[in-house]
Amino acid sequence: MTEFTRRHFIRTGVAGAIAASGAINTLMAHPASPVKVDTVDLGKTGLKVTRLAMGMGTNGWNHASNQTRIGLEKYKLLVQAGLDRGIRFFDTADTYGSHSFVKEALKMVPREQVTVMTKIWTENLEWHPLQPVDQIIERIRQELQTDYLDIVLLHCMTKANWTEDKRRFMDGLSEAQAKGLIKKVGFSAHDFGALESGVNHEWPDIVLARINNKKIRMDGEPEKILSLLETAGAKGKGVLGMKIFGGGGLVKEEERMSSLEYVVHCKKVHAMTIGMEDPAQLHDTVDRLMGFVQKGV
Repeated sequence: MTEFTRRHFIRTGVAGAIAASGAINTLMAHPASPVKVDTVDLGKTGLKVTRLAMGMGTNGWNHASNQTRIGLEKYKLLVQAGLDRGIRFFDTADTYGSHSFVKEALKMVPREQVTVMTKIWTENLEWHPLQPVDQIIERIRQELQTDYLDIVLLHCMTKANWTEDKRRFMDGLSEAQAKGLIKKVGFSAHDFGALESGVNHEWPDIVLARINNKKIRMDGEPEKILSLLETAGAKGKGVLGMKIFGGGGLVKEEERMSSLEYVVHCKKVHAMTIGMEDPAQLHDTVDRLMGFVQKGV
């Protein structure tokens, strides 16, 4: 099989890389497949979400991401393709500069039919000054033009002691949760110790972890990560997976397929977020994901 560079994968995307390899199948020839993403229980949180979320954070930083760089009109086409395939879950973050884009997506479907997850940064950045939590939540609600947020995570926890160090942010989100401004709270992990601490702490409702079968841009051996995610699920937490394709690091056809199958098969991840950049990528991802789900693997 022809090998592709990471630059080629990012440029062409999932669908383009498959087409270039000659491995394209009938699913790609019929992107309007009737198969839709199913809805799952997000652990024991009481939330029901679609198994796949539309990620807004590919190469996301400094208030921009690949999803915002394509422009609003192309993003709307991507959202419509996602809605047509049953996706009702939007994954965004304060540092991506994507709230104004998701705001437009929320105009395309009744608010109560979708799940909106965002993340707040907890360190002061020159281009993203730190604010009190209540001000952050109010600003985000205004940016999205929504009365409430379904899920808010502390973004990118990298230290094992974050459950102590970030207490004021945790308390701020809990206060907003008590007021009905947020349904569920949690964290995204970028370190094994941080993941372990969050899994074993009572505060998070939701865990967002990096998982694939090749240890690409992950926080530990896949088996050790899955063990923690199993513990999280046993504690009733909702478990979300990210970096399924290694953030663009898994570029070969068989690598992407085996990783997607691995995450579906492990039964430790309730839903996943993938950053898709055009309708062809989205249709291909949905077809492949639901193919594994329907086979019961």
